[in-house]
Amino acid sequence: MKKINESFVCVNCWKQIPPADKTCRNHCPYCFVSIHLDKDIPGDRLSDCKGLMYPIEYEIKNQQIKITFKCSKCGHIHKNKAAADDHIAELDNLIRKYLLEKF
Repeated sequence: MKKINESFVCVNCWKQIPPADKTCRNHCPYCFVSIHLDKDIPGDRLSDCKGLMYPIEYEIKNQQIKITFKCSKCGHIHKNKAAADDHIAELDNLIRKYLLEKF
């Protein structure tokens, strides 16, 4: 299966987002919003849902940040490793905002 890692324009903040260096990027590194594109494997782009996904929590284990995302359309939940260029300092405030506005 070919994984897709491409640039995109964020559907939430409208910034141009480059491809990730070592993985398949699926969320905006600024506002952390994504589209529910992947089904089983990051980068497979096989989901039919296409709903907006928002971060709802995160955890730090072994010096690595894992962000939990929830789809606002179908409720699907998945975890994703934070990328090196993610603006993590904004994540707490964004999670609070999205939980109040979207769920």
